[in-house]
Amino acid sequence: MSELDELRQRVETLDSAILGAISARLDAVRRIGELKKAAGVPLRDWRREREVIRRAEETAQALGISKPLARDVMRAVIQESCTIQERQSYSVYGGESERIVVIGGAGKMGRWLVDFFENQGHLVDICDPAAENTADATGVADCPALRNAQIAVIATPLSAAPDVVEQLAAVAFPGVACDIASLKSHLAPTIREARAAGLRYTSVHPMFGPNTRTLSDQVICICDCGDSEATQRVRRFFADTAATLVDLTLDEHDRIVSHVLGLSHLLNLVFASALAGSGFAYDRLNQVGSTTFRSQMQTTAAVVHENPELYYEIQTLNRFTPEVNQRLTEHLRRWTDWISCGDHDAFVQAMRLARDWTDKHDAH
Repeated sequence: MSELDELRQRVETLDSAILGAISARLDAVRRIGELKKAAGVPLRDWRREREVIRRAEETAQALGISKPLARDVMRAVIQESCTIQERQSYSVYGGESERIVVIGGAGKMGRWLVDFFENQGHLVDICDPAAENTADATGVADCPALRNAQIAVIATPLSAAPDVVEQLAAVAFPGVACDIASLKSHLAPTIREARAAGLRYTSVHPMFGPNTRTLSDQVICICDCGDSEATQRVRRFFADTAATLVDLTLDEHDRIVSHVLGLSHLLNLVFASALAGSGFAYDRLNQVGSTTFRSQMQTTAAVVHENPELYYEIQTLNRFTPEVNQRLTEHLRRWTDWISCGDHDAFVQAMRLARDWTDKHDAH
């Protein structure tokens, strides 16, 4: 055997040892998760995570390994550890199992909900006209699962949600209905009418997509629609998870979402559109791309690969969109005017004000 083959064989042995050590660490992590949950300790301990990474960097330096490599490895291990702990100890449901029907359950976010509820031990049915499985391909009025369901979760496209709410009220659904719509105010009139007809109703908005593996660092908005008991019943599904729950009114939700979704989506779409019209190929720009450019492109690429129908509805169905777009236009005009007129002081001052605003976030 040549020296090259011997070294390769040694590397394979070391690789197995590395993976074996990670496996042993994850076994310990499972037990740590159980103890943390029993003691009421939050899933994420940022101080502890920083200490783990700092210690890894010091050990790497002593061993002649680059700090960025050690940092990247430990971050990946920490993320996997959190995923294991969340699924084992932080995704439980403290109450009795419910019978849930997910309307729109064949869609991406609908499927995520089905998996989430089933993992909690609930009995879940799907009601979705678009389902490939003919057993699930039913409309609300013809859905046999509604007769026995205690909870109906609406996971349809935004424009279809009002009609579903009307149908649930029309069939006198006896349980609690809840939408997960990205916008709320366009639903408000229908919700009021449905509640007046006797429908028990509440609303939530998971601020993440269907590819989310864990709820750690994720936010779920809870929007009470006038039935606090219905809201508390739905809240319990998420109360013992690692998600952060934020209470908002329907109007407050859409005003905030017009910025955190509508504005951020639009900026990334404009950025991509401007680059596509620049005459440069993406590979050419990326070849000489700065850190800022590549970081921005990661976010932009994620946005442009999302569902364009959903993103269009997020823009057009939010009554606060015109106000936000007007502000965006005004600010863009200011910045371009400062550049074209050579107004150094205004540019620098505005950039400092923007920095101060973001620094307040970092301080929290």
